[in-house]
Amino acid sequence: MPRPPSTLFEDAIDVPAWLESDRATPYAERVRRDRLIGRETADRRPLERVRRWWRAVGPDGDTAGARLARIRGFVTLAMVLLGFAAGVAVALAAFRYDGSEPVNVVRVLALLVALPLLLLLLSLLLLPGRVPGLRGLQDALAGLSPGALAGAVFRRLAHAPPDLERLFDFHAARATAGRFAKWQLLYWSQTSAVAFNLAALATAVLLVTFTDLAFGWSTTLSADPAIVAHLVRVIAWPWHALVPNAVPDLALVERSQFFRLGGAGAFDPETSRALGGWWPFTVMAIVTYGLLPRLVLLALSAARLRAATRALLLDDPRVAALLDRMAAPALESGPAEPEERPEPRAPAARRRVGRIEGSARAVIWSNSIGEEAAREYARRHLGLEVTDVASAGGGRTVHEDEVALERLAARDEKPLLVFTPAWEPPLLEFADFVAAARRRIGESASIIVVPVPETPRAVTDVERDTWSRAVARLPDSRVYLETGAA
Repeated sequence: MPRPPSTLFEDAIDVPAWLESDRATPYAERVRRDRLIGRETADRRPLERVRRWWRAVGPDGDTAGARLARIRGFVTLAMVLLGFAAGVAVALAAFRYDGSEPVNVVRVLALLVALPLLLLLLSLLLLPGRVPGLRGLQDALAGLSPGALAGAVFRRLAHAPPDLERLFDFHAARATAGRFAKWQLLYWSQTSAVAFNLAALATAVLLVTFTDLAFGWSTTLSADPAIVAHLVRVIAWPWHALVPNAVPDLALVERSQFFRLGGAGAFDPETSRALGGWWPFTVMAIVTYGLLPRLVLLALSAARLRAATRALLLDDPRVAALLDRMAAPALESGPAEPEERPEPRAPAARRRVGRIEGSARAVIWSNSIGEEAAREYARRHLGLEVTDVASAGGGRTVHEDEVALERLAARDEKPLLVFTPAWEPPLLEFADFVAAARRRIGESASIIVVPVPETPRAVTDVERDTWSRAVARLPDSRVYLETGAA
């Protein structure tokens, strides 16, 4: 029975983890299973194909992704409540009024407009990613943002493995994880900021509605009322045509000036009513310079977070391998004719080989396997017919490696198999070669790293894990590991 619908975030967590454990399933069985589901979704986009496949094969019941999604939702709610509480507290301080001294408009603008606007501008420095020359400042801002607090709470509650914890670390090394972490932290920060501004706005409106506020302005600086009136008009320019009564005139500015030692005493009703003319200006300033920019940034963060979550799923090498299997041509892994009783301990050359319909190019790296043995390995374990073979590495020069790749750089999308010694550790030279291979064969073709054993034994778990980690560190999501036999 198909699984119930899950969120994109849950799938981005669960699918790669499940595919990692699915390596224990023989390759031929994986191809048959995934190709069958792939036929039903052949006309769909990759994201929809993967998610439909997951609904068909994924386990029932609670998953790690579902548990982390619940914690993520709890942290988001906590950030909303934290922002709302802070907004109410700051607004009450900004609009503090006991009847003896008017609400200082300068204080309101400083606490509810200038400071949030400064924090918004600092948040914008995180949008481009890591910029040379600004990385120190960006790291400091990321660490001090509300999103960093949310990420720390999430990690404390989740008790997730290190690879999942890195998804909420601004300094994650893997590009897709780093993008997801950045936009998740920004989303949490903007969620809190929007809640802050909504709470401040609601508090201001309630205070104006249910109390008799009087406004004035005062500063220790020597300020000419005419200059102040001009600054007020500049601030109010975005809404002066839509809400003209929210633009204080020079008369109101002159009348509402008060001094630190001369502003005490109660106001008569007429004066209080006149000084109340500032409230539309303060409310519109909060909306224009506090709430609206944060709403825009929240919408941007939400959109980019979804795109980063999508990339987190589709740019995973294990998912790239899945999509290749779903698009694989039909093949038969069994014998073309019925067999008699199999001979015990049959030599490798006499093992059955299924009908082959797929084809690939191959590079033998560092003399890991002979050419004919590579063709046989690809037929038996990967269901692929190797059409062209070249050799690289193993003491050859960089120029010789480039010539080998040039031979294989045909104008098709056949995958490139890179046979490599399973018993040798991955070196930077190998990573450089894979990057060069990508440049030569183009972006669309998959590169399949195939560690092969030194003897007829199978690739060990230690060897497979070592190469799997090395391939996962490569910045190319279309490079993945396959040993074929499991």
